Amino acid sequence: MNRANVAVAGASLLALWASSCEPAREDPCAGKPGTLCTDAGTGVTGFSGDGGDAFDAAFYYPTDVVVRPGTNEYAVIDFNNHKIRMVDADHGIRTVIGTPLPGDGAADHSDRDEPGAPALEVGLNHPVQAEWGPDGKLYMPNWHNHKVRVWDPQSDYVLVIVADTDPGAGGTGGDDGNGSNAGYAGDGGPAEDALLFFPNSLAYGPGGEFYVADQKNGRIRVVDGGVIGTVAGAGTLGFSGDGGDAMEAEFRFVDDAANLQPEPAGAVEVSSDGSLYVADSYNHCVRKVDLGTGLIEAVAGTGTAGYAGDGGPAVDALLNNVKDIELSPDESMLYVADTDNHVVRAVDLATGIIETVAGTGEPGIGEDGLAATSSMLNRPYGIDFDADGALLIADHMNGRIARVTP
Repeated sequence: MNRANVAVAGASLLALWASSCEPAREDPCAGKPGTLCTDAGTGVTGFSGDGGDAFDAAFYYPTDVVVRPGTNEYAVIDFNNHKIRMVDADHGIRTVIGTPLPGDGAADHSDRDEPGAPALEVGLNHPVQAEWGPDGKLYMPNWHNHKVRVWDPQSDYVLVIVADTDPGAGGTGGDDGNGSNAGYAGDGGPAEDALLFFPNSLAYGPGGEFYVADQKNGRIRVVDGGVIGTVAGAGTLGFSGDGGDAMEAEFRFVDDAANLQPEPAGAVEVSSDGSLYVADSYNHCVRKVDLGTGLIEAVAGTGTAGYAGDGGPAVDALLNNVKDIELSPDESMLYVADTDNHVVRAVDLATGIIETVAGTGEPGIGEDGLAATSSMLNRPYGIDFDADGALLIADHMNGRIARVTP
């Protein structure tokens, strides 16, 4: 071995020794149930960290955190970086879907036909939420692309499964992935021929079907056996229908019908007993559709924005711009990302009582290790639970994923 190689080998051994001797990162929340700590992200807006520890990664307004079932691994929907990133069991982070620039799929459109396209060649434009399917694949309502795509971690390919990708098929026309080819069409036919308009959220039902919050269309769509339909929403902007047919109900998933580029809003969650919960964002409430009877009712919020009601009936509480909802692992509680109140709240589905479980009601970021209700959040957008029962929060404006110790 020559002198240069000896020097290189020595430097490598020194680096290895130094890394092995680095003290383990302290967890201020360890052994302290109900406390909140940062689990991923630096809190500084940007894009960095792939290949390293998720604590050192920079996100750009994360909008959802999606735990792989039965694990503590999770996907981060990195909204303004136009990517989906995975935090693995060793807390490493990497990008799994997306390209350096926003787009609408693979450059050659190969993601529109079987078997799809390599995930790192598929451009996204402001992905918002996602859901792991019973088949182990990640289903993504690609918000600004007006499509639903699915990622298979085994093949590492992405495929379009909902949306008519023919620019001449109706809708707004065009094919640039920036608000193009949007509309409302296709019910009763193949999902691959349908038109969506800012699909924002997706949830699987107990029969293997999945539901999509079709934001600008003001409807909840369902895909069952490859066929698409509508299960709730009249398609008009408003707040009506409780106690009646969900198909005649009005939602307010946009703040103004004339807003061509709304903020992402509207979310869905489905229980094992066939209850479809809907985050009716700009009506500041959560509503429930009984999929057996087709009837809709409010379960939280009055329709007026505000922050009040903890300790009392959820239907009398004031919420402010609900962005996500999630059932607890045992389905006894419904958790609500009360975004513009900067808190996460929980509704006991047996008693109907609502409480704040994270956040103070004021925007900001606090010291790790505080009680979750004493620790500030800044527009929490997406929520989920890991295999340990910890609540994970996509703390949107703080550029991090926060974790509440179970």
